[in-house]
Formats: sequence, C-alpha cells, structure tokens
Amino acid sequence: MNRGDGVGIEIADSVVRGVRLRHDVNGRLSAAAEFPVNLSDDNSTLDALVLLRAELGDPDEPARVATFPDGAMLQRIDITGQPGPYLNELRSKLDRLHGINSTVVIEDGPRRWLLLIRWDAAGVRRIEDLAERAGFIDVTIEPSPLALARVAGPHATFLRRLVAQGDAHRMIVKNRLPVAAIGTSAPGRSHPDLDISSIEIAMAYFEDFMTDPALGEVIDRIDERVASEPPAADGSAPLALELVDVAYPPFPPHDQRSAQRQAVALGAAVGAAGLAGPLRPVDMIISTVAVDDQFDRPWAVEELSALPDQKPDAGSGGMKRMTRRFRSRKQR
Repeated sequence: MNRGDGVGIEIADSVVRGVRLRHDVNGRLSAAAEFPVNLSDDNSTLDALVLLRAELGDPDEPARVATFPDGAMLQRIDITGQPGPYLNELRSKLDRLHGINSTVVIEDGPRRWLLLIRWDAAGVRRIEDLAERAGFIDVTIEPSPLALARVAGPHATFLRRLVAQGDAHRMIVKNRLPVAAIGTSAPGRSHPDLDISSIEIAMAYFEDFMTDPALGEVIDRIDERVASEPPAADGSAPLALELVDVAYPPFPPHDQRSAQRQAVALGAAVGAAGLAGPLRPVDMIISTVAVDDQFDRPWAVEELSALPDQKPDAGSGGMKRMTRRFRSRKQR
C-alpha cells in the first residue's frame, strides 16, 4: 500500500459509481465504473458493489464511500479553541434537540469547524457494512459534499450535484471545505451532472446554526444569484475539477471517467489515498444525557424505616432442620 492509492465510491438510491487511483499511473486515474443499484435491497446493493470491485480490478487499497441521501443536511459551526468536554456536550445536545448524530472536525487555517450532518445513520452504517462484505478494504464513509469539495478547485464557492433522476443537492464551499449543503430538485436537467460557480458569497450567513428551512432560504437566494450570472463567452459551462492540484482531463459526458459522472467518487478516492491532508472520520454518536441536563428527569424521595435491622434466626437454618428430622427418626 502506497500513499496516493485509494478507491472512491459514490452511492445513491439507483446508482453506484467508483474510481481507483494509483500513484504509478499517469494522471492517477486507474479505472472507473458505474452500475445500477436498488439501495433499498441488500442483495441488489451487495451485487452491485461486487461488480464494481471486479471492474476496478479487485483493489486492495483503502476505500471511501460518499453518499448524501434524501433529506440529508450539512452545515458547520465554529469550535475554535473549544476543549474536548465541550464538544462531547455539544454533540449530545445536537443529537437530542435536532436529531444530528454525525459530526466531523475539520481544520481551516487557524479556525476549527464542526461539520454537522443529519442523515440516516443506521442506513449509512448499513452501506458501510455492505461495502466491506463486497470485499473493499478499510472502508470509511462520509457525506458527498465533503468528498466533492476536495476536487472542486480552490476558487469554487457554489456547487450543484445531480446524482440521478430526482436526486440532487446544492452546497456552499470555501477553501475546498464544505460550509453547508442541502437536497434540492432539478426538473428538466440531464443527469448525472455538476455545476460549479465561483460567485462571491458572504460566509457570515453561515456563522450560526440554522434550521433546515432557514438554511434552504439562504441557499435559494445564492442559487438565484448564480442563475443570473452571464454565461461564458464561448458558451461553455465552467466545469473544471482539480485532482491533487492537477486539472482533471475533460472526458466527454458519456465516458464513465467524465467529471459529470465521477466527481464525487474522485473526491472520495483522494481522501482514501491520503492526498487531502489530515481529515478526521465521521463520528456517529449514541444519544446520551448531557451534563447540564442529567437531573432533568422525574424523581422521588422515599422515607426509610426507623426500625433496626433484624438479624436472621440462626436456629432455623436448613442444615439444623435436616439434622433434626433425622434425629427424630432415630428416636422412633
């Protein structure tokens, strides 16, 4: 195993895509594949993952799976300078009050952020288990916006990912790190596809925690500004990915290696290959009682008896009763 070798997988309700990166291959991309899947059925998902692994050449490198299921949400909050006990308490509150049971700590220069992820944690664990059963090695899982941000380029700020029919999401990015993401619909658009914009966005909108409706309204306003941007002079869309500071080749859209198809899988593979810096895995926590809320439960006080404890009757032991029974028979 070498640094620069890794497998990236993007999985959705109806499709699974994957790429394999190798350090000894020109351009790093060694193989790419795509298969239909029925994610609600374990057997179908396992079969698709087995076929994907075979098409990628039975890789023995680490694999990273990226997914962003329907209803998922991602946003960040500032935790710069906060100690570990504070983070544990914060995670517990987020899980209890907002149903956010997955987080990732990321570093951005001097600042430290906590990515908040709301998704079906049990379903995500199930996908991770199925990938391991299919033969992939050292499987980890992460949200698709985190993977996509790695390859979107240093100037990208707004991305729209069309995964499959009826499956799309939008995200805000800064310094190749996700700021916020939420699902959307894109009727009439061909898929798969990817829109990238470098429009200037005031990140102060995302300094505080927001509910899903408020987050959606902010991203809607940014989306409207992106849609009003004038097209490029040559009529081409500004789609350009960077694979470890190297421009990704412009494969045609129908090619399985194209950026429109494999953008998320490429970002996941970059993370699996150790080329994305020190990123921590997703922490999925179990709901617990926070420290400041540990006594917020029904309780009662029961008065204890003032009578002294009675010592057990030493003369009524089982052995003495048995010997007394035998003694009485001998006397007869």
